Amino acid sequence: MASGTSVRLIAWYLSPDRHPAARPWSRKHADTQRRLCERFIAPVIGSVPCQDIRIADMQRIVNAAPTAGEGARLRRCLSAMVTAGIAAGYLTSPRLKEVHWQAAGQPAPAPQVAIAGEPTQFVDPAEIPADADVARLGRALARGRRGDLHELMASTAAYTGLRQGELFALTAAQITPAARVITVDRKVVEVAGTLYLEAPKGRKRRSTIYPARTPAGYPLAGKLAARIREARAEQDAGTNPLGLMFPSPRGTWWRSSNFDRRVLAPAYHTAAWRGPEGAGTWTWTWHSLRHVFCTTALSSWHLEPADVSCLAGHANIRVTLDMYVGATAGVLDRARTATQ
Repeated sequence: MASGTSVRLIAWYLSPDRHPAARPWSRKHADTQRRLCERFIAPVIGSVPCQDIRIADMQRIVNAAPTAGEGARLRRCLSAMVTAGIAAGYLTSPRLKEVHWQAAGQPAPAPQVAIAGEPTQFVDPAEIPADADVARLGRALARGRRGDLHELMASTAAYTGLRQGELFALTAAQITPAARVITVDRKVVEVAGTLYLEAPKGRKRRSTIYPARTPAGYPLAGKLAARIREARAEQDAGTNPLGLMFPSPRGTWWRSSNFDRRVLAPAYHTAAWRGPEGAGTWTWTWHSLRHVFCTTALSSWHLEPADVSCLAGHANIRVTLDMYVGATAGVLDRARTATQ
């Protein structure tokens, strides 16, 4: 029989002791789950005994989300909570997780149309900037304060596959210029206004490569080597204590919100990566540069998908194939040849 109050159920779901010590939630995921519980779940079922929770209560929680995307995230949270609650004896019915977000007078997104046979993770080529688009963003960044450094940062992101948090944490000591290798063993993440240095996504350390020159002709290897010397000199002088390759103006880690607002926002408009001010339209984001690396490695450098998966830090080769190779390329050509 289900027992206890829902407050105890929520506390158990959020408790770090619920997970094996070697496989805890990441700080960011734990903070997201806590905020979802505080904002949406506790106000509805916080005072309800566990045995009295109904599907209608769960539906109210999900419907309180302002958007379909947030509703889907809240639904996943509830599903995990129900599973944990059943395992701990707080709940008995798995049907409590069978809810979905309903518009209920809120703007509903148009149904998305997918390509038959294509993996849902497939990245459409239109979502990936061309080499000329990357170069244009770099030139736009070069116009700002510390422009050369930020231009280098964009090219590094586009042709190494480093995520933004990994770039913020990157130090001169992680780069081997002679081999053009970067060891990715840390990232910076912001949780509840505090910055933390932790292992990369999935707690997987990796090494990646970068070209001597980018396809657009930017001398990436030479620029990184020069920046390494600068970073070490700054570290010795005490202005960049951590030896960061891309420090904030204060010589420490960037906050993503500050970097996006102060550095990227103006450059996006200059480079036509965003529509006019106030239009709300966008073409690409900083994360699009990671797609550039993966597609360049596959199409231009002709690396094997297994190698790209390791360099990019994907969970497995299936992710690489689903995102960048797809399943429907060449279907018409093969069908046309077969029917001649």
